[in-house]
Amino acid sequence: MKVFIISMRNLILGGIVFVVVLVAGIVLLVKDPLHVSDSYRPGEASVPVTATSSDIQPISTEKPLLNMDIKVDGTTAEVTLLTQNFQFVQDNGDMNQKPVFGQGHAHLYIDGEAKGMIYHPDFLLKKLPKGEHEIRVELNYSNHLPYKVESTQKFVVE
Repeated sequence: MKVFIISMRNLILGGIVFVVVLVAGIVLLVKDPLHVSDSYRPGEASVPVTATSSDIQPISTEKPLLNMDIKVDGTTAEVTLLTQNFQFVQDNGDMNQKPVFGQGHAHLYIDGEAKGMIYHPDFLLKKLPKGEHEIRVELNYSNHLPYKVESTQKFVVE
């Protein structure tokens, strides 16, 4: 019969290593693998966050239109949202803000999974895994209510 003797020091060090590895694993799972949040490139000027809804005039009374152009280069996709009767504006965090028709942001879905909000018409998706992907973009008011205007497109990363 073999007897294993474990010192208290080794037990504590093993516990610390286990906790560090567990925390690192959770951080990697929670972190956005596509880095959507840090890949936006400002394209056009947006309404300043300090502006109030009474200062903003709607750009049109017609329903917004949305199309999408995607260019894939390696594992990066450059996405351009082509809109009519719609202007991208920054979110000021006030859910009670009165929405302005023709203004807002977009919600981004990749392969059916929500990835974030878009505040500019041009952005990059980095480190995409190889294979076929489907991107869906939905236009929303500043208070996140949908315009019921969306565009879906498939593309392949090789």
